[in-house]
Amino acid sequence: MKQKFPFIYIILIFINTLFVLKYTSRIDVFNEYLVALVYVLILSITSLVYVKINLGKYYKLLYVFTSILFFVFTIYLNIKVDGNILMVDRWSAMDVAIEALLKGDYPYSATDHLNGRTSNLPTLIFIGIPFYFIGSVGFLQSFAFLIFIYTTYITFDNYKDKLFCLFLLILSPSYLWEVYVKSDLMSNFIFILSFMIYIKNKVSNKKSINYLALSFFSTALIMTRVIAVIPISLLVFKYYYKYSIRKKVYFTLVSSLTIGLFSYICFHNVSSLEHFKYHNPFDLQNRQLPTILSFILILVPLIYSYRIESTISLINSTIFFLFLPVFIAFMLSVLNHGFYLTVFKSYFDISYFNIILPFLLFSITFNYKNILLQQSTEANNK
Repeated sequence: MKQKFPFIYIILIFINTLFVLKYTSRIDVFNEYLVALVYVLILSITSLVYVKINLGKYYKLLYVFTSILFFVFTIYLNIKVDGNILMVDRWSAMDVAIEALLKGDYPYSATDHLNGRTSNLPTLIFIGIPFYFIGSVGFLQSFAFLIFIYTTYITFDNYKDKLFCLFLLILSPSYLWEVYVKSDLMSNFIFILSFMIYIKNKVSNKKSINYLALSFFSTALIMTRVIAVIPISLLVFKYYYKYSIRKKVYFTLVSSLTIGLFSYICFHNVSSLEHFKYHNPFDLQNRQLPTILSFILILVPLIYSYRIESTISLINSTIFFLFLPVFIAFMLSVLNHGFYLTVFKSYFDISYFNIILPFLLFSITFNYKNILLQQSTEANNK
């Protein structure tokens, strides 16, 4: 566990540095590389200081106060920022897709303010509907933040750990970018992380899991984005394999019915198969990697799931298997177009790295906790 901490932390630094480089380069008074260096130093030094200090009873107060303050900030930012001036269209792609679905139209033909279309699979469109009705799908980010806070609350034993995880989140430019542009990408994977931890906690506490509910919710989450099959298969496949033949049949039936129902709701209004061929979410989600490579990267986690026992091993495995396809796609773009065009001219969408961020934050907090325990043990032995 100790050996994985530097690697996980380097991935966090790498992702956030990409965002710092890209977006500070658009401000003439800043040198983006200098700002990136300063960011890395500030985050690293602050993290080291946090490990050493002891604020006692104030951790709970700081955790609650910071959570409330940042939640209000996400709401304010969503109201204040006019999405139509943004050059990112995830929010409006979801918005027009929901509007089309509610009108009985085919949601994947609807075009947003940048003439793009949604790549969200049905479940993520459904999740966005309540926020559409309250005035902005951007409020989904505020809700996801609350889910993140709740997940830290039930996962970590003390408020120093909870606050550290929250601190890493709000000091991540990649996450602040998600909130600012009203993106649903990281929110999607916060929901998945929360579900995974909930299931693992039930298993750890030897509580029974309704296998039909597990089938429905795991399938529903897979139907948010294709790549969601990786963390869900790491979580579920080992349990599925151990089920009796009868349970396997019912599990598969519920999963198939969920896919069929959700697909019918979103796809039945397509005008023709020819139209579906060119207007579907699967092409948009899978255009970064060759199909055969995507298939292999999805298949391998099924096999690896048998090695996963603890929550931390599940999270670390998820990081590896999610980071790999995104990093491969990123490096292919760098090799084909160069680093400058890939990052600064958006030849590659670096926001794809944000699917890994929630898992990184929890892994770092788990490992930091183990480091503290080790330091305490060594101090007591002296």
